[in-house]
Amino acid sequence: MKRLVCIVEGKGEVTAIPNLCSRVIRHYLGVQDWVVDNDPIRQPRSMLVDQKAKSSLRPCNTPGVRRALALAKARRADAALVLCDADDDCPAKWGPHATELIKTVIAGAAVMVLREYETWILLNYSDDQLRRANVPAPEKVSGAKEKLRRLVPDYSPSEHQLIETRRIDIARLRARSDSFDKLVRALGAVCGATPPSRELDSSPLTRRT
Repeated sequence: MKRLVCIVEGKGEVTAIPNLCSRVIRHYLGVQDWVVDNDPIRQPRSMLVDQKAKSSLRPCNTPGVRRALALAKARRADAALVLCDADDDCPAKWGPHATELIKTVIAGAAVMVLREYETWILLNYSDDQLRRANVPAPEKVSGAKEKLRRLVPDYSPSEHQLIETRRIDIARLRARSDSFDKLVRALGAVCGATPPSRELDSSPLTRRT
């Protein structure tokens, strides 16, 4: 079995991301010869994103990402996935730069969630639920954690993130989120699998344009 080690920034993601990646790989992509390490490497965002840059076009923190990759290789990883929140940064700048760096060390990819991991969770809710919670276009606004509390009272990443992740409809979320589609395609590339065709969601509450 080949091993994927995830590198994440959030406490809740330590349990949520292995579950999500394993579901994508095994059940959505149908790959059975890869396993996702259940103990991700957690790094602060400052170790993954070059926060010295004075614009939203921030590259990755090269020394920090290299350190995290060294930890992944020490786990006998066959590939590594680096995942972090975009917040207000540009995924189109950070993602390719981090992925290029990763491939000089180990197989793998980097994916930046637009805007927070909780944005993906919000997009898993129905239009009616988002409308009632007054959360239109979750990818266009910041403060996803606070908005999620309108749907999950007293939401806490460490307590609720895995629970909410287990509810994610992978095909539906992929239709709604370009950054989640990027995750699915990245995992497919790592495992040598072609994802199913993607059907875009045209909902006025979730459309990206």
